[in-house]
Amino acid sequence: MNRVHALLLLLFSLAMCQAGAATVQACADQAEMPPFVYAERVHGQRSGQVVGASVDLLNLIGARHGWQVQVQLLPWARCLALVADHRVALALNIGQADATASKLLLSDAYFTMHNVYFYSRRARPQGIHLRQLADVHRYHLCGLGGYRFEAYGIATADVDRGATIGYEQLIGKLHLGRCDLFIDSRETMAGQYLINPTLRGMLVDGTLVSQPLPGSPLRELYFGVAASGAGAAQLLRTINAGLARLDKTKELDKLLAHYLED
Repeated sequence: MNRVHALLLLLFSLAMCQAGAATVQACADQAEMPPFVYAERVHGQRSGQVVGASVDLLNLIGARHGWQVQVQLLPWARCLALVADHRVALALNIGQADATASKLLLSDAYFTMHNVYFYSRRARPQGIHLRQLADVHRYHLCGLGGYRFEAYGIATADVDRGATIGYEQLIGKLHLGRCDLFIDSRETMAGQYLINPTLRGMLVDGTLVSQPLPGSPLRELYFGVAASGAGAAQLLRTINAGLARLDKTKELDKLLAHYLED
């Protein structure tokens, strides 16, 4: 190793030590993704405090290095652009498709979502039974406006999204027979209990049925950092080492249980 290289490494190490005492800035989708990341509710009202299992997981990793994470909820495209431009250190709960499109590097996967489909017992008392993913095309599939469905192995163009802006509307369309089913993840729907009391009642009244979505690709969650820069590369190594260590004690399962146990 030559002297110039050694000096650069020393300066980089010193910079990381100084940065280690600071807060690491991160961002996530403003649409929220409970229980992984969402704005805490106080007396039913959305607060400015961002919480969730992904936030807690990063703080556990950072505790060993003297930093903590501060998360902003932003429009998703803006969040990804800020990370790519080194103006925010990392993005939470990113998937492979978004990382590729935004030219971000991914951490090791820290959670695999369980994809499910929902139908209405009122409109479909005989039930809907999918044997393979292609069976979806035999039904009128609906979804939330602005969302994409390629991550499920389904073309977005095949989904009736319209102006549907919330799960209440989506479930209402099922009950009215205006569509047959919609798809989402088990964890995301369970997390709605944390932020939406109205939806909570709709999920437990026995008329909305969920089943595993057969043949659907795995939807893994990652942390994303900029594709260039020594600081981003070091942060990624730190996160991956922390994930490996915490995976041995199933720490994320414990964090999720903390949010979903109620």
